[in-house]
This record gives sequence, structure tokens and C-alpha cells, in this order.
Amino acid sequence: MKKTVLMLSCLVLSVFFLVGCGDEEPQVSAPTPEAPPANETSTPALTDNEAFTGEFLIWIDDENLAEAFIPELEAKFPNVTFFWELMSHTESLTALSLDGPAGLGADLIFFPHDHVHRAITEQLVLPLGPELSNMMDGRLHAAAVQTVYDEVSGFHFGIPIITETVALFYNRTLLEENGLQVPSTFEELLDQVEELNADSSVLGDFNLRLNVGDPYHQHFALTGHGFQLFGPTHNDPDLANFGTPEAIAGLDWLAYVRNRVFNVPSADIGDNFAAFVEGEVAYFITGPWHINNILTDGDFELGIAKIPTIGGVQPVTFSGNRIVAGSGFTQNAALTRAVLEFVSSDAGFQILYDVRGDIPTLIDGSVITGLADNPLHMGILAQANYSHPMPIIPEMAHFWSVSGGMYSAVWDGVLSPVEAAEHAQLGYDSARALAEQ
Repeated sequence: MKKTVLMLSCLVLSVFFLVGCGDEEPQVSAPTPEAPPANETSTPALTDNEAFTGEFLIWIDDENLAEAFIPELEAKFPNVTFFWELMSHTESLTALSLDGPAGLGADLIFFPHDHVHRAITEQLVLPLGPELSNMMDGRLHAAAVQTVYDEVSGFHFGIPIITETVALFYNRTLLEENGLQVPSTFEELLDQVEELNADSSVLGDFNLRLNVGDPYHQHFALTGHGFQLFGPTHNDPDLANFGTPEAIAGLDWLAYVRNRVFNVPSADIGDNFAAFVEGEVAYFITGPWHINNILTDGDFELGIAKIPTIGGVQPVTFSGNRIVAGSGFTQNAALTRAVLEFVSSDAGFQILYDVRGDIPTLIDGSVITGLADNPLHMGILAQANYSHPMPIIPEMAHFWSVSGGMYSAVWDGVLSPVEAAEHAQLGYDSARALAEQ
């Protein structure tokens, strides 16, 4: 008998923006999650799958992914009835906060890593337990694992399974037609772009496209000059570091790039993606969410590589991770942890890759069949090795609110790099002070 049920939620939910949810700092008096009982993480969890019984609900945002996972789970846990409902990963925590207390929420959910702070402080998700925490150590990228760790309780809350970051997308066909190789340094890239811009046989007037004013995309320009947002651990709100020499040098470099190869006001740039898909642009810094559309609509061979070095420094990009976690309201914590173990196993990662091409957070991607043979995904992974997750501290919301204007002001010559950095720091400090009142 088919045991999957598709249910579309009719509840209107508040959509949380993917980057920076701006939760308030937890109060000292906030309850601390209790340690999972030892018997919930050893017997029968992770060992005797036939001992599990009952029903299990998964919230997931992809029907094809659900249909791939459910038969595997049914085979692994033969006495459990699995159900699933479509639920956006950006809405799952809000839905769980409403449905969980009434016993109507899912046992397993997915959500963006920058919602972890809320998930922990509102006790919406289940602490992993030692077996699952140890399983991540040395197997998943440490920076991704750190995003689900709570220093107050000492527990991990969820498993980062999918990662994405921007990288250097390039039109391989156009480069080959002009006898060019993908450069390893940005200075070489700018030389190429300057040559292509001046060549009337090349369709595009501007062969390097940047999403100016978007701090997620532009972060590489600052880190390529040594900038560290919120300090070396990316969690110190006193170290926004807008006014540091490294940040100012990065902004000054962006102004140099505009004047040399992309001399267009930010308001007049237009649709970078459309220009790239039409084959008019050699280089475009963007992310894996565009791969399928480019392959479908573009009439050229696509290539992806890590972002070239700037002055000998490898730029570090922001990454976004997808978290899978057990509900804090589940009635069967041991089963939930056992399901988590399967979803985050090599077999689970293989399903994610086969169905959607999701980039795993695995350190060793060779365990995923087909990944090493896909040069586009390997290009994303090459940059992912030089990325760090978007910080999850509440003050990240203030960074988003001021940094986009900082980039645009420098690009458009409205403010000098020093003035723009000072203005951003002032805006950040003011927003932070207001939030702490």
C-alpha cells in the first residue's frame, strides 16, 4: 500500500528572507535544552531499525526528493509509516512554531543555516546526541558544522547537508574562440576582459559581470584583501570591521575594476544573467542556482571555476547551507535521530545529488557517484573550499542593511571608499544600538 501522502499547507506563513533573519539575542533566563538521554541515542537509535514503530512526518520542499527518500526509509524502517508534506525550507520553522505545540508538526524538517539561531533559542529542533555529532566530525566541512553548534548547551542542533556559494562562471565557447584560458589571477582576468571589451567581434560591451550592490555576491572583493566580517571566528558583533584597511582596500579595488572594464552606473547595469545566457559575456560571478537555466537556455559550453586570486590572496565567499533537523516536538526522538542518520549518510547524500544535483557538505566528495565527473559542480566545490557560512549572529541583519549601499556608493562614485566604509560602520552601530534598547 502506498504510504506517502501529499498535503499542501493552506496556512499563510510569514516568509523569512534567506539571508539574515535578525533574531534577538537570547536572554540569560532562556531555558537551556536538556541533554538527550543516553538510551535515546544508542538503543534502539542507530542500531535496531526494526524496533521502531509508528508514524513519521517529513516536511520537504521537493516532491521528487520526497518520492526518492520515502521508499528507502520504508525499506530501512519496515515497521514505520512515513508521510510527507510539501513545505518551503524558508517557512518550516515558522510552521513548526505554530503546529508543533499542537502535535501537528513534522518530525523532520529542512531550513537555511541562518535560521539556526531562532531554531535553538525557541527550542524548535532536537539536539543531535553524541553519535550524530561525532559522525559529522572530520566528515563534513567544519565551518558548516559550526553553524549548528550551540556554545551555551554544548550540543549540535541539526546536520548541514547542502552547500552553495558563488564562483566564476565563464563562457568556455567564447574563450576558446578567442584563444583564451581561464585565468588564475584577477589581474589576468581583467587583461582578458579589457581585450574582449575592445574587440568588436565580441558581442558584449562588458565581459565581466558583477552583481553590484549585492553584499552576498560582492563579499569576495573584500576578503580578497584580508577582510574578516565579525573577526576571525565570524561571530563577534563588535568586529563588523567596515573601517579596517582591508575593507577599504577591497572597496578601492572595486572602484578600480569599474573604471577599467565595467564602467556602468549600478542603476544602468541591467540583467547580468540574461546577458550571460545570451552568450554576450565571458565571465559572470554567480551561484549554482543558475546552472540548470544556463544549460537549458544558453547556446554555449558553460564552465565554472573558483574566483581568481587578488594580489596573491584567494578570495573567500559566503556560503549558504541547508540544515536537516529533528523537531523539538517529536514524540519519538530516537527514531528521528535514526532517520537523520540515514538522510545524512552517503546514501542520503547520493539521493540529494541524483535528484537535484545538490552540492554536499562532505569533505570527501568522491563518495558521491557522478560528482567528480561533473566539472560544473566540481567548480562550485573548488570555491566552496574557500568559503565560510554566512554568520548566524543576530547582528548579521544589520550588516545586510548597510553593506549593499556601501558597495553601490563606491561603485557609483557617490562616496569614496573611506567615506562609504565609515558610513556603513555608523549605520551598523546605530542599528545595533536601536535593537538593543
